[in-house]
Amino acid sequence: MKKITIYDRKFGKDHQVLEIKITDEGNLVFEGYDIGEFVKEYWGDSDYEYWLTIKAEHIPTVLLHLIKKCFDEKIFTNDSEFKTWLNEKGIPSEFHSWV
Repeated sequence: MKKITIYDRKFGKDHQVLEIKITDEGNLVFEGYDIGEFVKEYWGDSDYEYWLTIKAEHIPTVLLHLIKKCFDEKIFTNDSEFKTWLNEKGIPSEFHSWV
Protein backbone atom coordinates (compact mmCIF):
# COMPACT_ATOMS: atom_id res chain seq x y z
CA MET A 1 0.00 0.00 0.00
CA LYS A 2 1.24 3.48 -0.83
CA LYS A 3 0.34 6.49 1.28
CA ILE A 4 1.23 10.20 1.34
CA THR A 5 0.22 13.12 3.51
CA ILE A 6 -1.59 15.86 1.60
CA TYR A 7 -1.51 18.21 4.59
CA ASP A 8 -0.89 18.23 8.32
CA ARG A 9 -1.85 21.64 9.71
CA LYS A 10 -2.00 23.08 13.19
CA PHE A 11 -3.83 26.30 14.05
CA GLY A 12 -3.54 26.95 17.76
CA LYS A 13 -5.43 24.06 19.37
CA ASP A 14 -6.89 22.85 16.08
CA HIS A 15 -5.25 20.14 13.96
CA GLN A 16 -6.18 18.93 10.47
CA VAL A 17 -4.67 15.97 8.62
CA LEU A 18 -5.46 14.62 5.16
CA GLU A 19 -3.71 11.54 3.79
CA ILE A 20 -4.27 9.65 0.57
CA LYS A 21 -3.47 6.00 -0.06
CA ILE A 22 -3.89 3.26 -2.61
CA THR A 23 -5.18 0.09 -0.97
CA ASP A 24 -4.14 -3.45 -1.81
CA GLU A 25 -7.35 -3.67 -3.87
CA GLY A 26 -6.23 -0.65 -5.91
CA ASN A 27 -8.77 1.80 -4.50
CA LEU A 28 -7.82 5.42 -3.84
CA VAL A 29 -8.77 6.47 -0.32
CA PHE A 30 -8.65 9.93 1.22
CA GLU A 31 -8.48 9.71 5.02
CA GLY A 32 -8.82 12.82 7.11
CA TYR A 33 -9.35 13.98 10.60
CA ASP A 34 -9.86 17.32 12.26
CA ILE A 35 -9.38 17.86 15.99
CA GLY A 36 -9.92 20.91 18.14
CA GLU A 37 -12.19 23.72 19.22
CA PHE A 38 -13.42 24.57 15.71
CA VAL A 39 -14.54 20.97 15.21
CA LYS A 40 -16.26 20.94 18.60
CA GLU A 41 -18.14 24.15 17.78
CA TYR A 42 -19.16 22.90 14.33
CA TRP A 43 -19.82 19.17 14.94
CA GLY A 44 -20.41 19.07 18.70
CA ASP A 45 -17.44 16.74 19.26
CA SER A 46 -13.74 17.48 19.46
CA ASP A 47 -12.78 15.18 16.59
CA TYR A 48 -14.09 14.45 13.12
CA GLU A 49 -12.85 11.60 10.93
CA TYR A 50 -13.77 11.00 7.30
CA TRP A 51 -13.00 8.83 4.27
CA LEU A 52 -13.55 9.26 0.55
CA THR A 53 -13.01 6.15 -1.59
CA ILE A 54 -12.61 6.03 -5.36
CA LYS A 55 -12.85 2.50 -6.71
CA ALA A 56 -9.89 1.20 -8.71
CA GLU A 57 -11.76 1.12 -12.02
CA HIS A 58 -12.33 4.91 -11.83
CA ILE A 59 -8.75 5.94 -11.00
CA PRO A 60 -7.60 6.23 -14.67
CA THR A 61 -10.40 8.75 -15.32
CA VAL A 62 -9.46 10.72 -12.21
CA LEU A 63 -5.80 10.68 -13.27
CA LEU A 64 -6.54 11.99 -16.76
CA HIS A 65 -8.68 14.83 -15.40
CA LEU A 66 -6.05 15.77 -12.79
CA ILE A 67 -3.27 15.88 -15.40
CA LYS A 68 -5.44 18.06 -17.65
CA LYS A 69 -6.15 20.37 -14.72
CA CYS A 70 -2.40 20.69 -14.07
CA PHE A 71 -1.90 21.84 -17.68
CA ASP A 72 -4.99 24.11 -17.62
CA GLU A 73 -3.68 25.82 -14.48
CA LYS A 74 -0.15 26.09 -15.91
CA ILE A 75 1.43 23.85 -13.27
CA PHE A 76 2.98 22.21 -16.33
CA THR A 77 3.20 24.19 -19.56
CA ASN A 78 4.52 21.32 -21.68
CA ASP A 79 5.22 17.61 -21.56
CA SER A 80 8.93 18.19 -20.82
CA GLU A 81 8.02 19.85 -17.53
CA PHE A 82 5.78 16.91 -16.73
CA LYS A 83 8.64 14.49 -17.51
CA THR A 84 10.95 16.50 -15.22
CA TRP A 85 8.35 16.26 -12.45
CA LEU A 86 8.08 12.49 -12.95
CA ASN A 87 11.87 12.20 -12.66
CA GLU A 88 11.91 14.32 -9.48
CA LYS A 89 9.34 11.98 -7.92
CA GLY A 90 11.27 8.86 -8.99
CA ILE A 91 8.45 7.76 -11.31
CA PRO A 92 9.77 5.85 -14.32
CA SER A 93 8.57 6.83 -17.79
CA GLU A 94 9.58 6.29 -21.39
CA PHE A 95 9.82 8.92 -24.12
CA HIS A 96 9.71 8.16 -27.85
CA SER A 97 9.62 10.47 -30.86
CA TRP A 98 9.83 10.52 -34.64
CA VAL A 99 12.33 12.80 -36.32
